[in-house]
Amino acid sequence: SLIILKLTVMKNGCPVCKLSTYHRIGIPQIGEKASKIVKKKYSVVQCNNCQFYFLEPQVNFSNEEWEYLYNEEYFPQSTNWHLKQRELDREKRFDKLQSYSSLNIVNFLDLGCGEGYSLLEAYNRGWEPFGIDIFDNRSEEIKKIKSHFVKSDFINAFCPDNFFDIIYLDSVLEHVTNPLEYLIEIKRIMKKGAMLYIGVPNEDSLLNEIRKYYFIVSGNKDISEKLKPFKTPFHVGGFNSSSLDYLIKTVGLKIRRKRNFACRMEFLKYSFLSRDYLTGILLLPLYLIAIPFKREAYFELYVEKK
Repeated sequence: SLIILKLTVMKNGCPVCKLSTYHRIGIPQIGEKASKIVKKKYSVVQCNNCQFYFLEPQVNFSNEEWEYLYNEEYFPQSTNWHLKQRELDREKRFDKLQSYSSLNIVNFLDLGCGEGYSLLEAYNRGWEPFGIDIFDNRSEEIKKIKSHFVKSDFINAFCPDNFFDIIYLDSVLEHVTNPLEYLIEIKRIMKKGAMLYIGVPNEDSLLNEIRKYYFIVSGNKDISEKLKPFKTPFHVGGFNSSSLDYLIKTVGLKIRRKRNFACRMEFLKYSFLSRDYLTGILLLPLYLIAIPFKREAYFELYVEKK
């Protein structure tokens, strides 16, 4: 059978490659909180050139509306196991960043620093920690350490040229509407030889494939399994392996390491026998099946400015 993709010409082009054809995936779900500020009809689409997933039309919320979505309620309570696991993951990531760098690390920046625990890790290593976020969700513990925090979107934070030795960008790129401009600006403020950590979801994960079939059998076949722009965690753009490679190459950075992975024991972050806990246990076989196919739920990249 012949499958014909619906091609649509965009006014502004893809946010990554700027070309102007895409095909429609479906409509996004809208949560109760976001429904108060969503005033347009949106579609989730995929660029036919670089394979990036995004919204059409582009989301154009005000800073106040973004703050409304990302207030302190965005960070749920975690179990002690999950907090410890996150700490161990940060330590391993920082160790790798340090091992890849040829610089004497001084200035560290966490973009979208959230609760601020990476700032604490940088501080404990003797680095100068800087954080930028549109909302100040830093814990009281983090606010007590010597660090620099700017409440702003990144593009308007006006960081100096060639200043940072390490930049940490975990679970951020999927939240911005302009990932190409974002990375170009990041490259500008990185020193030559500086390292960048990027963590983003894999929109072509096996888990999302199962979600698609779930929507079909439940009578919601027009709902997109890609992105969650208007439900937690509010992802307005999405990557697969190809679109990630395309973005990094376009900006002129070098990938030193790329890994597809998942937190397979994530159900332990929820209360024992809660709905999310039991759902996580049911999904565990799916996480294991995804491993050999490299379709796990997340990517991490260690990227260098040459």
